[in-house]
Amino acid sequence: GLYVETDGLLVIGVGEFVGMDGITYSPSKYILKSGDYILECNGKEVSDKNTFIKDIEKCGGKEVILKISRNGEIQEVAIKPMTNSAGKYKIGIWVRDNAQGVGTLTYIDANGRFGALGHGVTDVDTSTLMDVEAGTLYRTEIISIQRGEAGTPGEVTGMIVYNESCILGAIDYNGEEGIFGKCNGQALSMCTQKPLPVGLKQEIKKGQAYIYCTVKENEPRYYAVEITNIQLDHDNVNRGIELTVTDSELLTLTGGIVQGMSGSPIIQDGKIIGAVTHVLVNDPTRGYGIFIESMLNSEN
Repeated sequence: GLYVETDGLLVIGVGEFVGMDGITYSPSKYILKSGDYILECNGKEVSDKNTFIKDIEKCGGKEVILKISRNGEIQEVAIKPMTNSAGKYKIGIWVRDNAQGVGTLTYIDANGRFGALGHGVTDVDTSTLMDVEAGTLYRTEIISIQRGEAGTPGEVTGMIVYNESCILGAIDYNGEEGIFGKCNGQALSMCTQKPLPVGLKQEIKKGQAYIYCTVKENEPRYYAVEITNIQLDHDNVNRGIELTVTDSELLTLTGGIVQGMSGSPIIQDGKIIGAVTHVLVNDPTRGYGIFIESMLNSEN
């Protein structure tokens, strides 16, 4: 289970509202857009959406200056809030300051650093990679599984208990190759197996392999897959390995690859070679993986 906080407020949409005079207003139209990050309001750092909303409501109708990040570039914009039908000042945007989800931890290295998911955390509305300021990794109990079918991706549903006893580590980086951070003692105590050597992408071959994931009785297990293709120079870093689930038990439980299995390590010849990243929506028995060396090199 993971919980991340954005670096600033992510703008997920720009809208309009009806003012006290019955006229429709959209103060942020043509000024802000989806994917922008609001970093400051009138020189004050923006930390959470509730405080930001209150600051706008207290502006008294005066123009506010927002420092934003757009496509990695910092700029300032001016917006004049208007009153809505309830008499509160608004600028007409939807924002998000955090995200939660369930995925699979891929590895913990000798220094206690972890990598998970095999792809970055993206915003559900804008599909953009989220700028993460901080986050927390939690141990999560699997409570149900929705099997995948052609055209309908399945899903592992987990219950995240947000208390200190369930924390496994701190998330400090969200990149294209996954989420990364530092494990705590509780997570390290769960490492009961011997470390696996890393298999480089040149060593991978078509044929039998295994994925290691938790879908039954909250215990990780190995399930058989077949690697059908290896694309060493794929433009999409998350799709270098193509695989098909062949394990009859996993097919019965999940129908193949489902949401929540992202990050499941792929093992071949006793080496960790990658992690599951995506499922083919029209055929849940098939999916993609990222090369493990891409994850290990992502923070360098």
